[in-house]
Amino acid sequence: MNKKHLSVALSSLLVLPLLAPSGTPSTPTAFAADGPDQEVVIVYKNEDGKDAALEQSEEIRHEFETVPAVSAAVSPEELQDLAQNPDIAYIERNISFRTTNVEEMSTTPSANFDEQSRWNYQAVAPNMMWQQGFTGQGVKVAVIDSGISPHPELKIAGGMSSVGPGTNSDYADDNGHGTHVAGIIAADSGKGLVTGVAPGISLYGVKVLDSGGTGTLQDVLEGLDWAIQNDMNIINLSLGTPDDSKALHDMVDKAYNKGIVVVASAGNSGTASNINEDTVNYPAKYESVISVAAVDPNLDHAAFSSAGPRVDFSAPGVAIASTYPAALGYSYRGMSGTSQAAPHIAGELALLKEKNPSASPDVLRQLLKDYTVDLGDSGRDRLFGEGFVTFKSTTDTKATNEVSGADVISSTSDSLTLGWTLPADYDFKEVRVYNGSSIQPTTVTGVTYQATNLTPDTAYQFRLTTVDTAGNESLGVTVSGRTQLLPAENEIAQTPVQPTLSEPVPTPDAPPAVVQAPVTVTPAPSGGSAQIPSGGGGDGGVAPAPVVSAPAAVPTKPIVTPAPATTVKAPVALPFTDVAPTFWGRETVAWAYERGLVKGYGSGQLKPNATVTEAEFLAILIRAFEPQIKNAAAGTWSNTYYERAKQLNLPLKGYTSKTARSQNLMRVQVVEMLAAANGSSLTGNEAIRYVLSVGIAKGSSKTEKTVASFNGSRTLTRAEALQFVKNLTESSTGGLK
Repeated sequence: MNKKHLSVALSSLLVLPLLAPSGTPSTPTAFAADGPDQEVVIVYKNEDGKDAALEQSEEIRHEFETVPAVSAAVSPEELQDLAQNPDIAYIERNISFRTTNVEEMSTTPSANFDEQSRWNYQAVAPNMMWQQGFTGQGVKVAVIDSGISPHPELKIAGGMSSVGPGTNSDYADDNGHGTHVAGIIAADSGKGLVTGVAPGISLYGVKVLDSGGTGTLQDVLEGLDWAIQNDMNIINLSLGTPDDSKALHDMVDKAYNKGIVVVASAGNSGTASNINEDTVNYPAKYESVISVAAVDPNLDHAAFSSAGPRVDFSAPGVAIASTYPAALGYSYRGMSGTSQAAPHIAGELALLKEKNPSASPDVLRQLLKDYTVDLGDSGRDRLFGEGFVTFKSTTDTKATNEVSGADVISSTSDSLTLGWTLPADYDFKEVRVYNGSSIQPTTVTGVTYQATNLTPDTAYQFRLTTVDTAGNESLGVTVSGRTQLLPAENEIAQTPVQPTLSEPVPTPDAPPAVVQAPVTVTPAPSGGSAQIPSGGGGDGGVAPAPVVSAPAAVPTKPIVTPAPATTVKAPVALPFTDVAPTFWGRETVAWAYERGLVKGYGSGQLKPNATVTEAEFLAILIRAFEPQIKNAAAGTWSNTYYERAKQLNLPLKGYTSKTARSQNLMRVQVVEMLAAANGSSLTGNEAIRYVLSVGIAKGSSKTEKTVASFNGSRTLTRAEALQFVKNLTESSTGGLK
């Protein structure tokens, strides 16, 4: 007979109980002699039972290799006979399973956002194991899910599919869930937007769920059967069902007895009203399975996460960015659910398995306990299990790396402003600034510090140390600077303070160190507020620190294009010793200097090839069009610019993350911002094509204007940032909308 559509079979199975041989309590008492065939799993005791199952089934769907069972379509009449056959162990309906994610974030994470800034990465800290040489190499992990699609950050070793007619090797993901789960475990480190916990594993895609994220008991059993036959070390099951299944229980026990660790999501049945009930789904509820609940970025219990005595561990499960099939519209996506929590534990187990290759599932479970942080009630509890698993050392005695690029970024007669770049260490907490021989430091969490009430024309020395979350303090780096001479009373100013170093005197053989071409100008802000402060320290800053005057009100109307230009006949001399007359962007630097967009460092340098942060670029962009906007006088200097950016709907990570504000900006992020500023909400290559087409950006000077020549994954330099903004002001559509 023809195979019936599975959904029809499932609807008719909802009334079918677990069937067992005659004489047991669960034996059915009466069944209709006619009606549709039933989709069931038949578990037999011996060869006679197997023969009966094969002979009395209308159609055999699958014959399992590792357990004595078949899945089949059986008529109601034959079903009664099989249920009373003493050679049949039990028969059960083909129950349904589905994914255990609860939310999809519809936006793609910003391009090349630093992998290590992801909250789940920082919380789990897999790099602590990587530093010991363990990345999961040689460990075989099967993701039993909706399949895995090819992705630049995933290396897929193989797999199978039980969805559709027969077992086959087409395990491509037409739902997205499986690829997302796979990325959490194994996305390549340093190669894109996200990184997996164990990027060195051998990854296998086992497709048991369809495009809607649903599957059947038969499909899941086939996937487990394949994983056992192919000697997987770890199985991840980010799926579940509220229905118990003896066949499923037997299969995961079989895997456990073969030395395979099975990890499953606890489920998303949690609510405020049932938090004290046992809501863990199957198969996570079985003793042979490691059950994982979800926590949010504050390590609080996720409201949707199931709870109960069978929760073993907890892991990140809220707003997790990971890989996604490009064919479904995104290459990366954010999702929430215990589906996202389970693969974190699977990845951590892979690292422990590589470190302890002969460890049994019980030993690996115990090793996980050694890395847990107790959350909630003391000891094991129903919300977090044993606790949150992290490789952060509980006996950490080593301080973080030092700050880099520390320098004096501006000076006045009574103040010095220091800037630096923070270390990337996951446990970094703060910077301590010691002034001279002082033993009492000033604590700073950002990237600038201003020493005030200083003496004019006096040398000062500072020591900057870093402190981690365990309280370890580094030796520190030293920064020296000198305050400026006290200006004559009639020169104390509405004009910006100039660097202390004068322009080098040209030699007869050297070209003049000035810009000879006339420059167009737009009104620049008065006084010190013409400066754009550093957001990324000495290596990435654009200018000095915030002014002390109150910030101007943030405008509520759209920013308009610059005012009509006037021509200045006199050449512009630049005070920057590191912007040579032959430097490609000298004219652009002069343009920006005239408008007060750059001021330089107290050392007399601009550092045009230093990298730029998101906050720095945003400040340049907005100040180019609205010079009346000034730095916030209190709190973080860039707050005023981010407030304005929200009104313009610019795509920025710094709205919710101060860490993101100080991270190096990639060229593709710039064009996404420029496209949005110009009224076009585009991402990735589409944003690059747009800015190329309207002249806001150009490709390499040696190649045609293409997406590839644009090099979107490269970091942005200060001179390039100025050029982008200059191009926008001069384009036919120039302006921010």
